[in-house]
Amino acid sequence: MIIVFSSLMFILLTPAVTQEGPAVVKLCVVKDGKEVPAPTHVMLYFAGQSREIPVVEGKFEVPPEVVKTERTTLATEIEGEQIRISGIHHQKFRSGKWTIIMATRNYTEEFQWVVPKGTKIRESCILEFEPNGGEGTATFVSKCRKKL
Repeated sequence: MIIVFSSLMFILLTPAVTQEGPAVVKLCVVKDGKEVPAPTHVMLYFAGQSREIPVVEGKFEVPPEVVKTERTTLATEIEGEQIRISGIHHQKFRSGKWTIIMATRNYTEEFQWVVPKGTKIRESCILEFEPNGGEGTATFVSKCRKKL
């Protein structure tokens, strides 16, 4: 009975223990339907703090304190534009792959459903979250881009 109970406790507690470590996010960028290089670093703003995180080979490691924070802001520079995406829920850091999608005039048909009518396309972006082994979600972000 003790072995069954301890095995059950291990199974129940394992996700909580796994959540404590850093998360790794693969960051991709698509502009006007073409993949462009990922930035060299991202800034994460959370709970009154900020951290500059290097992006190495298209991936960045998210510190455990960021993963625990309810909402985070990501800021970076991509192709002469400042990108700022606020309100990223902590669970999204476990998504595996993120794609920042930008367009000059129109987003591809694949993402038209998420773009509100009357949007200033040049000021917006879409952040797509693709979990490891699951179906992804896309979030439209207005006014996330500014020319440097």
